[in-house]
Amino acid sequence: MKKSIATYLAFFSLLFMGVSCTSDDNEIVSVGTPYALISSFSIDNIRLPFHSFTVEGKDTIIEKVVSGDAFKFVVDQRAREIYNIDSLTYGTKINKVATTLSYSGVPYCYNAEAGDYVYYYSVDSLDFTTPLRVRITSTDETYENFYTIRINVHQVDPELLVWNTFAMNEAVAGLAPVRLVEKGGALYLFCENENGAPFVAVARAQNALDWVVTPIAVSGADLSSVMAFDNAFYMLAGGVLYSSPDATAWSVAADGLNLLSLLAVSEEEGKMWVATADEILYTTDGVSFVVSEPMPQNFPLYGCSSASYPLATNDKIFRTMLIGYADDAKSGDVQVWSKLSTEEQWSAYEQPNDKYKCPSLPGLQVLHYDNTLFAIGGATVVDEKPVQPFGAFFVSKDNGIAWRLCKDYNLKLPMELNGKDLPFATTVTADDYMWIITPEAAWRGKINRLSF
Repeated sequence: MKKSIATYLAFFSLLFMGVSCTSDDNEIVSVGTPYALISSFSIDNIRLPFHSFTVEGKDTIIEKVVSGDAFKFVVDQRAREIYNIDSLTYGTKINKVATTLSYSGVPYCYNAEAGDYVYYYSVDSLDFTTPLRVRITSTDETYENFYTIRINVHQVDPELLVWNTFAMNEAVAGLAPVRLVEKGGALYLFCENENGAPFVAVARAQNALDWVVTPIAVSGADLSSVMAFDNAFYMLAGGVLYSSPDATAWSVAADGLNLLSLLAVSEEEGKMWVATADEILYTTDGVSFVVSEPMPQNFPLYGCSSASYPLATNDKIFRTMLIGYADDAKSGDVQVWSKLSTEEQWSAYEQPNDKYKCPSLPGLQVLHYDNTLFAIGGATVVDEKPVQPFGAFFVSKDNGIAWRLCKDYNLKLPMELNGKDLPFATTVTADDYMWIITPEAAWRGKINRLSF
């Protein structure tokens, strides 16, 4: 940055002044103009940080040169502010940025070291770690404007899944989580003691998790079947369907069906699907049931996870996913089925390549989060290498067709859980948080971008 103001003023006085000599006199005629504005601003090529992996598979950061044209800057003439709407990547260094300025007048940038405005020189790199003040003066020296230029950089990594930990109070000590459901902004944790007796723990304030525990007085209650549907909770016990408005007081909703499984809920369709040994049925009120189809082969009936969400291409059509096991021992392949709201019957996802099948994890639970399916569970083996319990997510970005071990630096399970073989329950809440609860603690995670 040039610091001699006098030098530049002298130079531009010659540049913007014209001298006209007539036969009668030597009158000096000024050709200065009263314009003082910046019409556009851009940055030159810039180095942006990207996460990558070393040959050993460890996280690393590399820098790539990206054209400054990828970042458009707005010139707000009313507020005299210039800024980029799309922020640069988290961690981008902006202490030395080459720029291009289009203007009418004479521009000067404030230099903190000099304590004054110095002439803008396009070959200099500028420091934008704090907003840069620019004074632009008309060439006839009658008018000036002041602009503030900001280069916005993400202050947090937008793709990072950030976890917070919550302690479990004494009320739930000794209880093993089985199922976690959100309803009305509260968390309902269905759990059992060492003797298998069922309980429900309710936390009204998710930021405090002050659990209130109530026994569930239903003999043979299958807590893994609990679902929320149409402002009520539903659960199986001995083939009978029970319902409750608050998860504490339960009553029989439907008897005589000899149900094997509660399958899935789609609030958007207003349907809940259940299964007997021979048929798949659905209900719209939790009381009366309609046969949907005969029971297909290899249909998931046990250890099921489900999710319902709109298609990316048409938000009027909903896809309901069902992922689980066809055998009650949960020992075979994981079955992945789905149904669109425009369809009457369920369809299986063929997964002929073992490499990309949904993994058969102990305690498998699957969540739909950020347009991705996340599978969580116990220990497994991938490419002949062991994966510890809670060692990593398995993810599917194509609605359950292909699954892979997630190696993304930004999508990791809580480090404190890695390698721990614990019972757990999970859910995704309406405010875009992913929850994992074990007997030891609760973890709440969110991708930064979803808070923007």
